[in-house]
Amino acid sequence: MDYYNEMKQQSLFLLTLCIFNLFGSDDSFLSPQKKELLQQQKNRYESEYEKLRTDWVAPINLNGSYSQDKSALGLQSDTQTVSASLSQDIFRSGGITYQIHYADAKKQTETIALKQHIATLNQQLFIALLTYQKNSVLLKQSQKRLENKEIEIFIKRQLFDIGKADITELNNAFMEKSNELKNITSLKYALIEQQGEIQKISDLNPADFILPQFRVIEKDDFLSHQLDLEYLRAQCDTLKYLTEVTSSRYLPAVSLNANVGYRDYNPKESNGAHSGHYYSSGVQISMPLTYNASATIQEARATYLQQAAKTADKIREINATYKQIIEKIGSYREYIAITSNNLLLYDELIRALQAGVNAGTKTGYDLQTLKNTKEIEELEIEINEITIQILLAQLHFAINPSKELL
Repeated sequence: MDYYNEMKQQSLFLLTLCIFNLFGSDDSFLSPQKKELLQQQKNRYESEYEKLRTDWVAPINLNGSYSQDKSALGLQSDTQTVSASLSQDIFRSGGITYQIHYADAKKQTETIALKQHIATLNQQLFIALLTYQKNSVLLKQSQKRLENKEIEIFIKRQLFDIGKADITELNNAFMEKSNELKNITSLKYALIEQQGEIQKISDLNPADFILPQFRVIEKDDFLSHQLDLEYLRAQCDTLKYLTEVTSSRYLPAVSLNANVGYRDYNPKESNGAHSGHYYSSGVQISMPLTYNASATIQEARATYLQQAAKTADKIREINATYKQIIEKIGSYREYIAITSNNLLLYDELIRALQAGVNAGTKTGYDLQTLKNTKEIEELEIEINEITIQILLAQLHFAINPSKELL
């Protein structure tokens, strides 16, 4: 258990190091190109928000005209007009308020969608980094196995030469060595492949980067902050207000109409020239009578209710996913505990073999094989620890776009 306790102390040290070395923004590890893409996405939805929030404000129409007329009697006149007009809704049966709420809710939805995008990129990055680290340890483990295979081949060849082993045993040892060499080649390629996946997202060098230690997230915290759920809830709010906006379009509305201008009229051959300002104002009450109003409102309401049902279904799905990951983590921790107990037995065997080697009753090959096997088991613990970190990273980035610990 000493080794396992040492591993936990090292993990705690790394965790402490990461807490004191937090990075500023959610996209701090991403490539400049990814950052630019995310920034433009944010600029787009913020501009859309400003447009939606003030969409109910009517434009002021500016008009200017000049006309020259000549009648059948040969009379000519010039007319110049400059005017400004406005037709502004001041009441839409709550539609103006709903429009503002809809804009706010839609912005919140887009903000969460951006967080989801960043979280997905960071999850891909950190899982690639962890997988790179895991493959590096697997490579060390495979190289230790290869050392044992070479010792085994040497011993079996010696036994074969003196007739104490048949060719099948020697051939099997050669085949096992060949398979291990192939595994090493595959792991080396996997390292290159993961490095390529990292370079698609970030400029980080996986060989130099110190990974943070992710922690277990409590179920209540997970369900409260899970980004997919937050997005669906925000979508529900958005569709709810959109339904109200749609309904208000078919209810009474009150508009303020105003028109102000300047007109200059000049008959060339007769009296009657005049010029001056004019204005008009009034209030208009309107209510559209549309045949398909009810169907349009019901369509909007059905879309909202469908989203609400989808949110409830997602809660069930996320509950199951969380349970699966936590149980899987528990299994890997059991593997670690079992392996840690086995290491104590290896220590005893190594001490006994070392004594035998010193006494001349055991060979150094047996001792080296056992030491390699112990190291393989130690590396197995490290591999399982990294696998747990991969699972914890999935939970972490499901609720947090940043690598920072909550």
